[in-house]
Amino acid sequence: MSRWVLASLVLGILGAELANSTLLGWVCFGLGLLLMLFKDRRQIALCLLFLAAGMLLTGFRLERLYAPDYGNEDSYTLKSARLIQAGDDYFAWQGKVIEPQNLAGAVVLIFSEQYRPGVYRLRGCLYPPVQYRNPGQGWHYKRRLYAGEIGVLNHPQALSFQERPLSLIERARSSYRNNIAANIANKDSAALALALTTGDRSLLQGELKSSVYLTGVGHLLAMSGLHVGILLGLAMAFLRRLGLSRVFSSVAGFVCILIFLLFAGPSPSLLRAVLMSAWGIAALLWGREKQGMQALEWTSVFMLLYNPLWLFDYAFVFSLLATFICLAAGGRLETFLAFLPEPIRRTGSITIIIQLVALPLTIYLFGSSSLWAPLANLALIPLTPALAGFSLLSGLIPGTAGMILSLPARYLLGGVAEFLSLLNQFPLPIKMGGLGLALTAVTSGGLILYLSGLTLRKTAYLTVASLLIAVLVFNFYAYGVTSVWFLDVGQGDSILIRSRGHWVLVDCGDAYAGEKAVLPTLRFLGVDKLKALILTHSHADHVGGMETVLANIPVDQVYSNFMPEAAEKAAIVVKEAKVLADLEVYSHNLSLSNLNDTSLLVSLRGKLLLTGDIEEAGERLYWHKIGPHQVLKVAHHGSDTSSSPEFLAAVQPQASVISCGLGNRFGFPDMATLDNLAQGGSQVFRTDLSGYVRVDFWPWGHVSIITFIGR
Repeated sequence: MSRWVLASLVLGILGAELANSTLLGWVCFGLGLLLMLFKDRRQIALCLLFLAAGMLLTGFRLERLYAPDYGNEDSYTLKSARLIQAGDDYFAWQGKVIEPQNLAGAVVLIFSEQYRPGVYRLRGCLYPPVQYRNPGQGWHYKRRLYAGEIGVLNHPQALSFQERPLSLIERARSSYRNNIAANIANKDSAALALALTTGDRSLLQGELKSSVYLTGVGHLLAMSGLHVGILLGLAMAFLRRLGLSRVFSSVAGFVCILIFLLFAGPSPSLLRAVLMSAWGIAALLWGREKQGMQALEWTSVFMLLYNPLWLFDYAFVFSLLATFICLAAGGRLETFLAFLPEPIRRTGSITIIIQLVALPLTIYLFGSSSLWAPLANLALIPLTPALAGFSLLSGLIPGTAGMILSLPARYLLGGVAEFLSLLNQFPLPIKMGGLGLALTAVTSGGLILYLSGLTLRKTAYLTVASLLIAVLVFNFYAYGVTSVWFLDVGQGDSILIRSRGHWVLVDCGDAYAGEKAVLPTLRFLGVDKLKALILTHSHADHVGGMETVLANIPVDQVYSNFMPEAAEKAAIVVKEAKVLADLEVYSHNLSLSNLNDTSLLVSLRGKLLLTGDIEEAGERLYWHKIGPHQVLKVAHHGSDTSSSPEFLAAVQPQASVISCGLGNRFGFPDMATLDNLAQGGSQVFRTDLSGYVRVDFWPWGHVSIITFIGR
């Protein structure tokens, strides 16, 4: 029953997050109460009540999220909370907002040249918690925002600073960190020791940091059930060796875990592990062992009732899935590894299953996984208790004794760093997106159903049916719906078009956005080849990302009004061209002193008009060609030198999209342009305020528009 209760609660949370409907929640609650009157309907009633609880509690939480004003310079008073990264020439740290009052209690990430614990008065522009809000970044954005992490202050001006005394916990953390740094002289070993025992990754840098995540062992540094189990096991073993009773050792071990929870910080995944340990110890003392699955399910229910938004913390979800697999898998995969020794067989089977189930989530979140991940985990997971134990000693014991006791940690962790670095030399990445990622996720879901106890035949039927549905849905969208993504690339342009199964990219942002925004989005959406890359003109905010795109994605043809060096083999200088059956490129082919006015125009046959950075003088050159279009990409990021009333009257857009950077130094979009669009009755969408904008042109003529943040 606990499984159905958890499923109902999760369904209610997801439903409320997608479409917050308090009325529907109360209807489910009332229906559940009504069904409780009938004995044979009480299980259904209980599920309805938890469904309603998920919807109502999630709606309550969502209504109370912080609403910061991004992109505008303001003053903030913050209390330092935690050091995130100590770089060679910068510090990244978190601060809790004291003022302004409407953001009090929120967490902000600050990048600065110096860092000391204290109360800061800073002035700067607050930016969203993810830099580029494009497809594939939704979970990262929600995880931070739902946890109260509202954004980033990048090198703000320091107006004042007041040092504050450290609390007892902060002093303990600082002492522990300093002991590890002093006792383990090797910086890579010290970084791994600190991260492995506390989750503090502030010492991880450079190649070691990339190696940890690219080889798929980053989860070992996230505080979860593995670490709680190791600590509890070490504490109980030590106390039992002293001759203490089983009951006393269990209770004392749990007290150690509670102290560790306060020391490391109560993250959702760590809190889940601690609560499950409490359940397990209670069951052990009462002589009712093997309660693991019930402990997992009811612990998850209680945690999600307390804060339903924890469901969007992917560390919590990963931890939940891994624990479920360990409890449910049993010996199903071990039979295929019968030729291996028992300890290796059990560790290997669990590791392989976890990697298979986590694969789509890992690729979804981080863009890729590694074929080395199973091997790296198989090698390191059995070593983790020893690594954690020696690392713990190096942090707890100062002086000469600490240096001697930390020697095993120094050399073992140094070997781990070298091992990961070696694997990272040949990364063997697994990269996929779009349909491939969806099919992998469906297959992974089928594996979870099988592990849950569903028969192999039923699992096969459901999985095959789901795979067919996924293929049909993706093909309908690819060939039946024309979709356009106006990507968030900061102060620049990049528009991705999918029409009749073909992909076309118009501009690709500046060099940094090309690498960090455009390429990850193309991979996430499953773009394995571009039919065409269209470069409207040669300014860096439109073509800077060209080299990154061409180096990673095959391109059939590059269209431009200049000859880009990076695309000499594929490029043609166009006057006019038909790229696809319904996609045309226009050019007046004149040499003008203002490069903006040489911009190519791209027309999707009455549906969409893309205008580059063309200004008013250039607009006049196209009046005889341009007719009405449903959607307009506003020229030159909304500058008042473009989008003249005459041009807008010719285009007659029902909706307009402005691509510009948040808080940009040019002040785009200009109020005059916004007024012109409003007078023409066009609905305006902006990438600086809403993140990416997606426009779908349906076969029956309807146009739908969605954005990253839903407005």
